[in-house]
Formats: sequence, structure tokens, C-alpha cells
Amino acid sequence: MPTHLYIHVPFCDGKCHYCGFYSVLAAPSLTALYPGLPACELEHFLTAHPRTAQTPLRTVYMGGGTPAMLGPEGLKRLADTLAARLSLDAVEEWTVELNPSSVTPVLLKTLGALGVNRLSIGVQCFDDAALARVGRRHTAEAALRAIRMAQDTGFGNVGIDLIAGLPGVTPDVWQSTLEHAAALGLTHLSVYALSLEPGTPLAAQAAKGLVMPDDDAQLAALAQAESVLAQAGFARYEISNYALPGFECRHNMGIWRGNDYLGLGPAAASRAGRSRWTNSEDLAEYIEALTQGQLPPCEKETLDETDDAMERVVFSLRLAEGIDPFEEARRFPVLGNRADGWEERLENLARLGITERGGRRWRLTARGREVCDAVIRELF
Repeated sequence: MPTHLYIHVPFCDGKCHYCGFYSVLAAPSLTALYPGLPACELEHFLTAHPRTAQTPLRTVYMGGGTPAMLGPEGLKRLADTLAARLSLDAVEEWTVELNPSSVTPVLLKTLGALGVNRLSIGVQCFDDAALARVGRRHTAEAALRAIRMAQDTGFGNVGIDLIAGLPGVTPDVWQSTLEHAAALGLTHLSVYALSLEPGTPLAAQAAKGLVMPDDDAQLAALAQAESVLAQAGFARYEISNYALPGFECRHNMGIWRGNDYLGLGPAAASRAGRSRWTNSEDLAEYIEALTQGQLPPCEKETLDETDDAMERVVFSLRLAEGIDPFEEARRFPVLGNRADGWEERLENLARLGITERGGRRWRLTARGREVCDAVIRELF
């Protein structure tokens, strides 16, 4: 069993204008049926890979969609059916994503009783006009109320998501959001650059003339976030993520470091050995397959040994800890003849201000994070 488990809950009460993730409108018949399905998928996986159950699970991450759309009882049933097939005793970090409008005392009490110890709340901005403009269905006050409620319930590891570059958000409004976030006693903040996903309402609005921030404005907003959050004691440990020391997301860290992971649910991605697959983005197909005793349809690919190793190393470059080419070559012997070449290229990039060395490890500079994809192409 991969040590990291992701569960996709594909239900929302509406679609945000920028969202490109797979989700459907919650309907009682679907939310009542769904809680037992990820465990059925897990059982099929364990049957096909009997030895994997011997590996202890370290992290669980429930995302969406909005997992809270299942309700307290649905979430409990989902967790109980998983626990009946796989031990959760060794889980160190269990994260659940929540939208502010879905946070209630009963829900929080249920999550705590299940063993959830980390919450990620989708705030995006503390400006009501900006939230309404992109189809969010909560206010800034509702977000603050949800954060306080989670903290008062006893959750000591609460983070939020913010989006840099929302249309109509000035540097002053963004500064206010950042300062507000930094003062809330949070342990983690994700700051994502807004992207126009094909087929979303926001992409259609932009095509009709909605003014969007250009690349320079996006980069300025991200730099502004780093400045404010660094002053508040948050370290930028990954391109889009900040945490207080010791509160880095263990689930995502494991994936960025190239570990295997299993995803359950429609649109969920998995990686085990040299195989990787992504379930179909179709809830009806997912339900039909599992009710017929089959694994859901997916797109699957098997990499050769070199490509698999290279791809796992690539993810590590997103992290502030960087990479040691010679350590990676020892970790993946198939890459042994590439370490010297990596060192040379990283030194060349350092002369351009894109990389820097810390001990034996190389990491991206602030400029390097802006052109991370180009650095990856240069190296690999």
C-alpha cells in the first residue's frame, strides 16, 4: 500500500468561476450512496495487490469538491468503511478540505472523533466583492467564523488557501488579505496564482473582455505574499505553500519527494511503482463500475525505469530543500551517470541567478521559482 492516500469527494453546492477540478452538484441520492464507494475501490486495489496492505499508511487527504457535502454521518461512514479494510492506526496526518460555509460545530466534532488532525479551508480572499466576482459562496466574515470555530474546537493545525491575481483585486486589497491571514493564528497558507482553466466560466468571461492581471501583476502579487508571510514567521517551503516550522503538509511533501500514493474517487490520481493512473472524470461511470464489482475506468501508463526516476526527482525541485544530484543518483541508480551533468547545469543556472547552493543541495532562487518549468526542461 502506498503510504499516502487521497480521497476525492466530487460534490459541491455550486461551481466557482475559476475551478477546473472535477465536481458535480450535490444531490441527496448521490451523497447518500458515495461514502461506501472509495472503500470498494480500495478493496479491489488490495485484492489486485495483496502485498501492499503490509505497508503502513502515513497520511490521508480528503479533497474535492467539498468533502463536507457528505455531512457528518456520511464522512463517518466513509472513514469507517476504509478502516474496515485498511489500518489507520499509523496515520500521522489526516487532512480534510473544507469551504467556510460548510463548517459547523457538529461537523468539526465528527472530524476530530475520526482522527482528522489537519484542516485546509478554502478562503481565497478576505474581500467580499472579489469573492462574489469569482462565484465564491461565502463572505469574508463567514471565513473568519469558520477559522475561529475550527481553532476553538481544538484543531491546532488549520490552514487556508488564498488565490493571488483575482480580477479586480488591487495591491492594497491583496495586502489587507495577507495581513489578515497572517494574524489569524494559522499554521499553513497555500497561495496559488490564478490560472485560466479551459472551459471554466472565468475563461469565458476573460474571452469576453474581463480584465485579468498580466504576468507581471501575478508575480508582484506572489512576491507581496512572500514578503508579508515571511515577516509573520511563515517559510515558503514549496512554490505555492507556506508553513510555520513543523507544520508543512506531510501528505504533499511525501508526493513532492517522489513517494507512491493511491487516489480513490473519480478523477483521483495514483502512482505505484512505475505505474501511474488517473480515474475517469465521470461519477456515473465510477458508480457503475464499482456496483458491478469492477475497478473504475482510468487512464494508465507504465514508465520505463529512467523516466520514472527522472519524474520523481523533478517534483523535488518544487521544494525549498532542493535536490542533491549525487544523492538522487544513489537513490535511483539508473540516474547514476547524470549527476555530474546536473551539477554543471545547476552551476550555469546559478550564474543567471536562477539556482543557488546550500551545502550539497541545489534549490531554486526567487527568480528560479518564477521559471520552474523552464529549469526542469533544462535539467531533464
